[in-house]
Amino acid sequence: MKKTLLFVALVTIITSCKKDYPALPTLNGTWELTSVTGGFGPTVVPAEKKDKYVITINSKYTKIDANNIETKGNYIVKFDEENNGFKFGTITFSNPAYTDAFAFKADTIIIGSSASDGPSYKYVRIKK
Repeated sequence: MKKTLLFVALVTIITSCKKDYPALPTLNGTWELTSVTGGFGPTVVPAEKKDKYVITINSKYTKIDANNIETKGNYIVKFDEENNGFKFGTITFSNPAYTDAFAFKADTIIIGSSASDGPSYKYVRIKK
């Protein structure tokens, strides 16, 4: 009888606990570089210099520079906080291997941090 009561109590506790997991943002799509910020402020990127990231649902990316594939690899995004609608964290690329600051909001991603004059790259989603 004690085992049955313990089992019922355990099932009740487990099923009554509800966690609200935030929806993961959708990064899938093609992202085009629009500006670079660092040092003295943002610089608009001319059309011929705009690189792109093509990000897919299976954590793969292709970086395209001047309409040529520059690199391909895998990525991992980890979000730490949210503020003003942006989700902040890090992105880790596999080729070449590096981790950088990352922010995401709707149709905008920012890679890098302009802190200490380091550049940050603003990409917007290309709508088809």
